[in-house]
Amino acid sequence: MLDVAKAKISQKGITNADVLYSDFTQGTHELKVDIVLMSLVLLHIPDIKNILQELYNILNDGGKLIIVDFDKNDRVYHPKVHNGFDHEELKERLSDAGFKSTEIKTFHHGHRIFMNEDASMFLSSSIK
Repeated sequence: MLDVAKAKISQKGITNADVLYSDFTQGTHELKVDIVLMSLVLLHIPDIKNILQELYNILNDGGKLIIVDFDKNDRVYHPKVHNGFDHEELKERLSDAGFKSTEIKTFHHGHRIFMNEDASMFLSSSIK
């Protein structure tokens, strides 16, 4: 997927974007960015508290964390995947990490889209 992103950046002639592989579960990085976009990633990360803190740390002041993921779904179970996220609980975790404001809205309901179950997806936007 990194190669696909690089190709799209190149094809569009975008000069102010870069693709970087980094494992933020392994500690704070010196990287500083304005925007972090995570799409269907958070549900795969066991230590949500740590990753949200690491993402907060790499954002510049006023930076934005955008998360796309599944709403909490009690019909979904897998030992290696969260079963989605409750909006209020996620807002609290983001606040605990230091984010000043967070808006979360469900934007899609789909048939059999989350481990073969009907589910909904949210978009979260948080400001450092």
